[in-house]
Amino acid sequence: MKTASRNTIIYVVAFALLLIWALFVQADTRRVDGTSMLPTLEGGDLVVIQSVPIDQIHAGDIIVYNGLCSAGGESVVHRVVNITAQGLITKGDNNARTDQYYGIAISPITSQCLEGKAVFVIPYVELLAYYIDQNGLPQWLNYIPSIFILIIVIISVLGEEEDEEKRKVKEKPLEPARTPS
Repeated sequence: MKTASRNTIIYVVAFALLLIWALFVQADTRRVDGTSMLPTLEGGDLVVIQSVPIDQIHAGDIIVYNGLCSAGGESVVHRVVNITAQGLITKGDNNARTDQYYGIAISPITSQCLEGKAVFVIPYVELLAYYIDQNGLPQWLNYIPSIFILIIVIISVLGEEEDEEKRKVKEKPLEPARTPS
C-alpha cells in the first residue's frame, strides 16, 4: 500500500508542478483531434503551447493557429513547412499537401492567427475527452478520471495513517514488570 501511495503522491505533485509551470510561462493547452498529425501526435494528446512572436517560429516547429486563418473556424495544430513574406505555410504530418492547398487554412498563417508554438506534448491525457467528443457522449463523463484520482489519493492517505498507527503500536516499548514489594 505504501508504494502505491507514494506513486500516487508523486504523480499528483508532478501534475501540480506542471500546472504551476504552465501558469508561470503563460502556456496554454490544446487537445489533438483527428489523424492529420500522425505519427507525431495522436487524438487525445495534450499539446502545451507557449505564445511566441511569429519571427521566433522556424520551419519544423509545431504551431497552433486559430479560427481567423482556419477554414473550419477552429484551432489547428500543424507543423510549419515553409516561411514566406505573407506568413507561415503549415501541413499536418499525415497530410500529403499543405493546409493552404487543401483549404484547411484560408491563407498563410499570420501573427494574428498564431496562438503559439508547441513546447511539449503529454500523450493520451485527453484520450477520454477525445473519445467522449467523437462518440457524442455526455460531457460530464470527463470528470470521472478526476474523481477516480481523488478517491485513490484519499484511500492512500488514509492507508498511510493506518499503517503509521500499526507501526507505532508494534514499536511501543514494553514496560518492565513490577514485582510486589
